[in-house]
Amino acid sequence: LPNGSSRQMGTGTRGARGHGWFKKYREGKGGRHLQGRYHYRNVDELLKINDEVFSMNDDDNNIDNNNNSNMVYLDISLDGEESKRVCIELASRALPTTCSNFQKLCQTKTNIVKHDNDDDNDDDDSRIDGDGCDWGYEYTNVFKIEKSVGLCMGDVAGRGGKGGMCHPSVASAHAKIPYTFPHESHAISHAGPGIVSMLSSGLDKNDSRFIITTNDAPQLDGRYVAFGRVKEGLDYLINDIAENVYTRRGKPAVDIQIVSCGSL
Repeated sequence: LPNGSSRQMGTGTRGARGHGWFKKYREGKGGRHLQGRYHYRNVDELLKINDEVFSMNDDDNNIDNNNNSNMVYLDISLDGEESKRVCIELASRALPTTCSNFQKLCQTKTNIVKHDNDDDNDDDDSRIDGDGCDWGYEYTNVFKIEKSVGLCMGDVAGRGGKGGMCHPSVASAHAKIPYTFPHESHAISHAGPGIVSMLSSGLDKNDSRFIITTNDAPQLDGRYVAFGRVKEGLDYLINDIAENVYTRRGKPAVDIQIVSCGSL
């Protein structure tokens, strides 16, 4: 080609044109879906690291003295049926603020005031902040189901998943958004089902919303802070809810409610 001219089509290297994946496939390196951003991801190694993070709780001698626990429970009811218990282990030693927020919201009894003439908006419940914290996870719903990722819940503000409020004891005094707190460590990976992680609208904007994964979710690593894992009830979350409940644009067609919660 003459100097100064450029090819209008097919510029760049072979890989940039998308042909490189096929060459690797013929070399036995797997299909295109195995050669992307996460093709090098060693899930077994990440799970070992997760175990090490949770094992830090064994060295914390102050937990029992503070009348706290590393285990919490959520009793979840599907479409008004009898609830089933989900038990969650918290990485309290590694992520004390995040776990404290979650635990206290599990322990707090929710004060709900029903408004009159709410026929047009079933989600219009109020969580009232009195002298203390009067909101918690009790009576909140699963507001979104991402079939290949997890269950989203924990909107104590009653906004259908569009907002949340952390416990006042962990709220940042300098946060631009009230009742939010900063990110802690990303030491725990979303390497498999049952990982409990904060949902946030941005960096250092954690509130009360969280997700429980139903699959390996590498796209969440580095974005959301994982702090717990399901020890009991995961089959119920996956088989009865995630894979069985009809959704429209992610919103469940039936109520999936936390009817009770607390520490174990």
